[in-house]
Amino acid sequence: MFEVQYARRIVFGPEGPEKRILIRRDQTAPWLDLRTALRLRSVARGASAERASALAAALAPGSTSQALRGGADFHDAVAAVLADAPDDAVVTDPELTNALDPISYRDFMVFERHFSFGYEWQNKPVPEVMYELPISYAGDPLSFIGPGETIPWPSYSERLDYELELGIVIGRQGTNLRPEKALDHVLGLTIFNDVSARDIQGREMTGGLGPSKGKHFACVTGPLITSLDELPESGLAMTARVNGEEWCSTTTAEMVWSVAEIVAWASQGEVLRPGALLGSGTCNGGSTIEIGRRLEPGDEVELEIEHLGVLRNTLGTPAGETWWPAARDRSGGSAETHFLT
Repeated sequence: MFEVQYARRIVFGPEGPEKRILIRRDQTAPWLDLRTALRLRSVARGASAERASALAAALAPGSTSQALRGGADFHDAVAAVLADAPDDAVVTDPELTNALDPISYRDFMVFERHFSFGYEWQNKPVPEVMYELPISYAGDPLSFIGPGETIPWPSYSERLDYELELGIVIGRQGTNLRPEKALDHVLGLTIFNDVSARDIQGREMTGGLGPSKGKHFACVTGPLITSLDELPESGLAMTARVNGEEWCSTTTAEMVWSVAEIVAWASQGEVLRPGALLGSGTCNGGSTIEIGRRLEPGDEVELEIEHLGVLRNTLGTPAGETWWPAARDRSGGSAETHFLT
């Protein structure tokens, strides 16, 4: 097998910007606009120009997760285009956005030094469950932005942070998978920045539920999805830089749970659908709280993973004043209810 990379570019047309899926055989090959290549292929096989455009748009919409819902038809189309590699579909120096617009995402914690620090930060012992199964929380798939976009700084936070993570992209539907078959359902890997508002995150999680306001305002996925073929078994180098200064250098080899195990566990008792994103959790040293640093508005955050490219974003300016709920008195269950206002 050979490595395949997926991306999306932004095209500006008469009705405004639209996104187009790009594919290439490896990092040295030229990008191919999948929709253009499919349209040319249909015309060459006798379809009218109008019908060829409609067929190509159906197989290669602007949404990667929607395209993956095409199942084997999509994967066959990608293979055919890579085999033909028509010159008229070649794209030079495209402006790339996030390769994946996930239909769902959940984030795990599989790097031991990071999750151990997280529990110590909360003055808690590391629970045994961290070594018994991969645990995760579900986030908001509609919060995702792409490379080059400004990360919003919510009004309720003074402590914004990045999280350098490995993103696992599901390409084929599956349920109750075992690790030895799980990788067959993975389209590839991408860079994932699970942006965090640390102050409100720490406060709300004392309630015993997963993070919400501390996470749901923004997440970022990288410009590339790279298939698993030809990736080194020894792991991928991971690097974080802020304003050009290296703040983290580590490797995926330090994961407690493997990609196959993460996918297999996520599929138990439920259906993993194409376009779903599974995050590895922050790599060891992959956030500012572990290294005693702080981010400021306007900082440029650059995350890089070997074979997966570079994800670069700038932090925005904190929003204005926020509304805070008024604290409630402890009532022992006898307080008046607050229903509509």
